[in-house]
Amino acid sequence: MRRAALLLIISMAAAGSACAPTPAPVTVHQAYTRCPRPAAPELPAIDPGQHLCAPANLERLLERADLQCAHVDQLGATIDCYEAQAAPAGQ
Repeated sequence: MRRAALLLIISMAAAGSACAPTPAPVTVHQAYTRCPRPAAPELPAIDPGQHLCAPANLERLLERADLQCAHVDQLGATIDCYEAQAAPAGQ
């Protein structure tokens, strides 16, 4: 009985490894054009000598937020450019 179980285990291991051949690797090369990459905006510095809620610092913070929002919009346009290139021709 022990010999039969050992033979069964060995035959199952041999059969399992022979059933799944390794597929050949596939390399896909897709031509694309580089999309514009926006430069990071120069953000105005906060004045460390003043309180964070001082009017001048608040104005700088609002300006920074506007610059960052505009930069995010530009990055989204870059992503849209690459996605348009990757989309199938019919879409």
